[in-house]
Amino acid sequence: MTIKQYQKLSTRIINQLDKKYKLNRNEQLTLSQLLEELGELATEINLKNLRHKKAKKKDLEQEFADVFILLGQLAHSFNIDLEKAISDKIKTLQKNIKSPK
Repeated sequence: MTIKQYQKLSTRIINQLDKKYKLNRNEQLTLSQLLEELGELATEINLKNLRHKKAKKKDLEQEFADVFILLGQLAHSFNIDLEKAISDKIKTLQKNIKSPK
């Protein structure tokens, strides 16, 4: 699946869940949930420093997925094609590497 396909699928699923739970989704709610998920990802990553425990790969995968899904949802709410945005940004970064300062 492409990033664009994941973005469309996850947006459709989130919209179905919102309907099921009677949520009125807007950019602020999605941003808040994204920040919450980033916090959960940070907690998993920091387990070694905070609890002297190694993060479980499956838990990390779940948190990365949550962040990706909500980022896609937020991008969708602003009519942003995340795949194109990433591609364009990578091209810009590559040009910066190649061009002298």
